[in-house]
Amino acid sequence: MLDFLKNLFPAKDPFRKWQLSIDASYKRINNEDSVQFVNADESRILYFSILHISGDGPLSGPLQEMNGPTVRQTENGWEMKGFKHAGNTVLVCLFSFTQQDDEASLRDIFDNVTLRDNR
Repeated sequence: MLDFLKNLFPAKDPFRKWQLSIDASYKRINNEDSVQFVNADESRILYFSILHISGDGPLSGPLQEMNGPTVRQTENGWEMKGFKHAGNTVLVCLFSFTQQDDEASLRDIFDNVTLRDNR
């Protein structure tokens, strides 16, 4: 019975406020506090998580001053890390990829992550 109610009243998607323009060829994996997108050969994994920061004002300081994602080589390929923020909410983005040539297209995905209007 509880499963029926879960399907009838699904939990709100915490990522509904963010426009994630991810190609339909990626498989979406929903976790309790994050979402992943994995391509067919698992050479690109896109991970998103949301942090809610409490306090009086919007985020400021070093977090707000960072420009774009950083990329570093790992023993399994490359990682791109970055974030987007709106008010006191931070969308953490971590992309893992095995082919350096994928960096430009993943940077495009990151650059196109935006906050949806009034949702």
